[in-house]
Amino acid sequence: MFTTSIVLGFFSALTHDYSAYFGFDPFDNSNPGFLFFFRHNVKVALMLWSGALTFGGTTLLNLAFNGMILGSAVKTTAEQIGLIKTILLILPHGVFEIPAIIIAGAAGFKIPYELLRFALGRKEEIITEEDAKEFFKLIAISIVLIFIAALIESTVTVKIAESLR
Repeated sequence: MFTTSIVLGFFSALTHDYSAYFGFDPFDNSNPGFLFFFRHNVKVALMLWSGALTFGGTTLLNLAFNGMILGSAVKTTAEQIGLIKTILLILPHGVFEIPAIIIAGAAGFKIPYELLRFALGRKEEIITEEDAKEFFKLIAISIVLIFIAALIESTVTVKIAESLR
């Protein structure tokens, strides 16, 4: 779902100009800092985790939404500064941030998946202790990856942006 949305966002940007919608200019001298990036991505993860309460609905919508944003942002930024520079600005923190989002999405689908298995008679208990441990393990992993991504985005990515001017 996330990957498909990235592709759809990319192709959507072929026919629409999204440059006015992206508020963070990688070449802007002001660095919003670690807490900005960390808080932003934790908010995204919270929406993904909330799928545990909405039978995966908020997870599905947010994976699609964030995939579309990423795809259209890559396309729009690549048109403005070139594909290589865009990749250089995304890759260092993206190798942690994108898996964090995917893992947060997996957490959001974990509880609904277990409920469905129970409803179909494929397991004895609705939610086992092991299910809860796996859910919270996925949340913990996504938080650690978000932390690493925010650290890299607020330091390494900013230095790369400065060097690409």
